[in-house]
Amino acid sequence: MLIFNRYSWWVGSMVGLAMLLAIMGQTGLLSPFQGLFLRITSPIESVLSGVFRPVASVLADAGEIGDLQDENDRLRLENEELRTTVVGLQEDTVRLRELEDLFNIGAIEGIDAPLPANIVHRDSSVFNDVVSIDQGEDDGVRKGMVVLSTKGTLIGTVTKVSGKQAFVRLITDTQSKVRAETVESPVDGIVAGSPGRGLSFDLAQGDIKVGDTLVTAGLGGNYPKGLPIGIVTEVSGTPQDLSKKVKVEPLVRLSTARTVLVLTSFIPQRLDLGAE
Repeated sequence: MLIFNRYSWWVGSMVGLAMLLAIMGQTGLLSPFQGLFLRITSPIESVLSGVFRPVASVLADAGEIGDLQDENDRLRLENEELRTTVVGLQEDTVRLRELEDLFNIGAIEGIDAPLPANIVHRDSSVFNDVVSIDQGEDDGVRKGMVVLSTKGTLIGTVTKVSGKQAFVRLITDTQSKVRAETVESPVDGIVAGSPGRGLSFDLAQGDIKVGDTLVTAGLGGNYPKGLPIGIVTEVSGTPQDLSKKVKVEPLVRLSTARTVLVLTSFIPQRLDLGAE
């Protein structure tokens, strides 16, 4: 009973105090106390604001960073698409130039229009340099036929043929040997593939100089006479040497060739003269 009386008294006191504060607030009697309270709590508010303002800023920046990341991803995708388009246009440009060379190639004596073909695969190593093309026996390609670049430069010989495909051994293959001569002076020899997909002019005697142009000699009937092969880039040896060491650079960059010409109208005899 005593506890109940104390509780009733405490509730009544709280209700009365609340009513008193409400009346004093309405009449303005609490204004001095409100100002004092605000002066006391103002430093605390400043401290809390200083603490939480960077947090709020970080949270806001985090949202902006997320937006920037999304925008960066979008721009990266657009850039990738543009690069892909540019690469495609560059490839089309190269292909167009090769086709222009094909139609502008000068006529070779005794040879009809060559058969265009695309290189579809490469097998290159230190000793081997072979490509496959998308024209085969069904298109008139035969083993032993001569293959040129779109500018008319000798690049290789057909070594194997199937219905829709053929394999071409390039002149830089170590098994390739071609009878050749210089344009500038009556010097002949054999252009042979060397390790590392290079070329050398072997068994050549006479006045050979850097810058001389090598063409097919036409001996043995394996190649038409006068097909361009390469340029002499280095000559080493002494006057006592029976033959000098001669390095040759192909006139066409074989590693980037994409279109070739097969001389289907020229039938090589492949006589055994120690060279192809």
